[in-house]
Amino acid sequence: FCSRLTSGALLGRGLWSDGAWAFCLMGAIASCICGGSSPAPPPAKTDASAGCSTAGYDWSPPAEEKPKPPPKPAPTTPITLETLQGEWVNSMGAKIKVTGTEVALNGLVMKMHPLTLNEDGSVSSVGRLWQLRGWLEDERVEFKEAPSKEVMEFARSVIWTKATEERMEEWTQQMKGLGYSGSASNPLSRGIEGCCPGTSDAAARIVKDDVDRDKAELKLLNDLIIKYRLPGLRKVPPRLVIPDFSNRGHTGLSVEHVHYLATSFRDKGFQTRKGDQGHDIPVLVQESTTSDLGRKSIENWRAKLQEETGFPPKEHYERTFAGQEIYTSLGNGHFNQALNLFANECSSIYNGKKYLIGNDRNLREAVETGVSAIIVRGEITLKDREIISKLLNSKREYKWKVAADGTVDIADSTEDHKTCKQFEALSKVLDAVELNCLVRSELGITDSHRIGQ
Repeated sequence: FCSRLTSGALLGRGLWSDGAWAFCLMGAIASCICGGSSPAPPPAKTDASAGCSTAGYDWSPPAEEKPKPPPKPAPTTPITLETLQGEWVNSMGAKIKVTGTEVALNGLVMKMHPLTLNEDGSVSSVGRLWQLRGWLEDERVEFKEAPSKEVMEFARSVIWTKATEERMEEWTQQMKGLGYSGSASNPLSRGIEGCCPGTSDAAARIVKDDVDRDKAELKLLNDLIIKYRLPGLRKVPPRLVIPDFSNRGHTGLSVEHVHYLATSFRDKGFQTRKGDQGHDIPVLVQESTTSDLGRKSIENWRAKLQEETGFPPKEHYERTFAGQEIYTSLGNGHFNQALNLFANECSSIYNGKKYLIGNDRNLREAVETGVSAIIVRGEITLKDREIISKLLNSKREYKWKVAADGTVDIADSTEDHKTCKQFEALSKVLDAVELNCLVRSELGITDSHRIGQ
C-alpha cells in the first residue's frame, strides 16, 4: 500500500540517521492510513558543509588559505625571564601564561615547575618538564620534553608561539577541529578529566611523525655500534656488569625498577629471547677497571650502593672491581642488576621475600652465564656512549634483526605498532629518581621511606 512511500521516505534512507528515517517512515505510513492523502515529501537534504556544529565539531568548509609570508630569521638575543612574560600557545595545543617565574598551563599554575634560570640570567627550563633549546624562526621558542639537559637531545620538541590575535584565531580553529568547543572549550569549568587542550597531544592533526628523523637516528645508532662493537654476540655473567657512567644522565639505575623486574622473573618465570621477541639485547662496554671511564663508572656505582641498600651488596661488586676487567651497561642495565639480586638471594624491598632461583633453569642460566649481548670496545668516547644509551631507550619500539652469526641490523629495523603499557614506554625515558616514582605509582605503593627522595 501507499506506493508513493518509495519516492518519499525510502529515498531519504541514505540521507538521514536511522532514528530520523524511521520516524519519517512511520509518519508517512500513519498519514497514508489515517488521512488517505499522499504522504508529505521527505525533508530536503541539507548540505552538511553549509556550516553547523555537532557535538563540538565544526563542519564548516575550510576557509581558503592565504599565502604565508617567508619566516623571519631566528633571533640571536638571549632568552631571559622578561622575554617569556605574557601569553603563549604551544605545539601541544595548550595555552600558557608566564608571570614572573610562575607558569600557568590552561589556567592552572604549575607550582612544582617554575621557570629556572642559568647563572647569567638566561632561562634554563620550565621546572623538570621542558628544557630550553633556543630560538626558532618567527620568534618561536623551542623546548625539549625532558627532565634535564643531559637527556634532552633526542627528546620531543615543544614549540612556544606568542599568543598574537592571528595565532589565537588559528589556535581556536584547530581546537574546534579537535572537538574542544561547546562545553569542552573551558576545561576549568567542567568536572570531566581528559578534556583539557594540550594534555592529550592535541596537536596530533598538524604535527606529523618525523619518519626521516627516526631513520636518521636509527642509522646513527647502527653506525656507532658497528664502529665500536666486537664481532658476534657474547654472554657476560651479570656479576661482571655495572651501569656505565653515562647511563640515564649519570643518575644510575632505579632500585625500584630493578626489584620490579626481579619480582616479575620470580613470579612469572624468566622468559628467554626468541627472534625479535622477549627481553632487550644488552649493550655492554668491555672496560678496564683502571681506565678513566672505568674508574668513573666504579666510583659512581659505589656511591649509589652507599646511599641505597636495596641493590645487591657492595661485597658482590668489590670482587669484580678487584679484577682487571668489568662490563658497563649502556642498555638493559636494570635487567642485569635484577639478575644479581637472585645471585645474592637478596630480599624484596616490597615484602621481604627472598629472590630464589628455584627450579627455573632459564633463570639460572641467565644469572650464572648471562644472556647474549652486544659488546663494544672500551675506547668508545663518553659522548658516543651517551648517544647510544639515549637512542637505545628512545627507539625502544623498533625491533632489531639478529642474524645467525650475531650480526645486528638496527638501521633497517621495523617499528612495532602493537600497543604497550604507558608504564613500559615511560620507563625507557625517565631518569633513576623519576623511574622510582613511576614504579611506586604502578604498584600502588604509598608507604615507603623512598617516597620524596
